[in-house]
Amino acid sequence: MSDETQGQPPQDHQPNPPEQPAAPQEPQPQPPGSPPENWQNPPGAAPNPDPHGLGPTSMGMAPTAAAAISYVFGWVTGLIFFLSEKTNKFVRFHAMQSILLSVVLMVLWFVVFMISLFAIGTATQTGGFMFIAISCLSWIVLLGYLVLLVVCIIQAATGKWFKLPIIGDFAAKQAGV
Repeated sequence: MSDETQGQPPQDHQPNPPEQPAAPQEPQPQPPGSPPENWQNPPGAAPNPDPHGLGPTSMGMAPTAAAAISYVFGWVTGLIFFLSEKTNKFVRFHAMQSILLSVVLMVLWFVVFMISLFAIGTATQTGGFMFIAISCLSWIVLLGYLVLLVVCIIQAATGKWFKLPIIGDFAAKQAGV
C-alpha cells in the first residue's frame, strides 16, 4: 500500500446513503394519573412506591401515608380510613388503632370530668386542692395522648406495625391481621 491510500476506504467500498430522518411517532396515550414519559424520580427518592412491601390500597394512596393520616383527626379519620380501605390490612390496623386510641381518650376525659365535678361539689379546702390536682391530671392525660398520637403517626409513616398496649391487639383482631 502506498502512503496515499493509508487511512482511506478501499475503492470498491461505497459510502452509506444519508440517513432518512425517522418519522415522528405518535405519543402513546397514558393512563390518567401516571407521570409523563420523561418524568424521573427526584434525586434520593425511592424508585419503589411501596418500599415497605405493604401492598396496594384500594384508595390509590401509599399505605404509609394513609395509615399516618388516619391518626390526624382521631376517630373521624380513623373511621373514614377503616371503612373506605377494603384490602390493605396495614391501613385498616392503624385506622382501627386510631379509633380505639380516641375512644380511650374520651373515656379518660369523661372520668376526669366527673371527678372534677365531684371536686367542685365539695366546697371544702380539700375540694379546691382536689380540683387543682384533677386539672393537672387532665393536662397530663392530654399531653400523653398527643405524645402517643405523634409516635403512632411516625411509626405508621415509616411502615411499622406499631401496636399500643391492650388496644393494639384488639385493633389487629378487628383489622383481620
